[in-house]
Amino acid sequence: MNYKHPKINIFYNLLVMALIFLISYSCGSNKAVSTSKDTSKVEQTPKIVFLNYAIKKNNTGSNTIQFISSKKVNGKLKNQKKILVDKGDPGDLLCLQLDATSATISQLLIKNPLLKTVEYVDETKNFKVVNMALDSTEFFVRLQLYPETKFIAINNSLGSKKPLILTKVSEL
Repeated sequence: MNYKHPKINIFYNLLVMALIFLISYSCGSNKAVSTSKDTSKVEQTPKIVFLNYAIKKNNTGSNTIQFISSKKVNGKLKNQKKILVDKGDPGDLLCLQLDATSATISQLLIKNPLLKTVEYVDETKNFKVVNMALDSTEFFVRLQLYPETKFIAINNSLGSKKPLILTKVSEL
């Protein structure tokens, strides 16, 4: 008498069917997905821009600023806020990021680059601090560049509406 185990036969049949299902499912999931829906949502990588300027005090006492160079790199600044300071001391500068309609996106206060504090050791080996007023110098600005930024302007911090220098982001 030949006796078959029905439970083992059913188990093997279920196992074969499960394997066939898994193989057909894995082959079907490798289809190419259309990206036409996702092209409008292209994410831009965050950018940091380093700007170098030269500032010079004129005979009239006003400042002129000249753009020297710039460098864009991928990255994000830590703890970067869009609006940092509203007003500064006399001689401080305000760096503004402007959109296409000249609305302010962010602003950054730059301490007066023509005033330098130097510490040194004198003959008696004591530390001395000297504040120096310069006629001209170079300074740099590091900014988190926002995607909607079209211009970067540098103004006097005390309410001047006309920028000392206006730089187009497309030219950087």
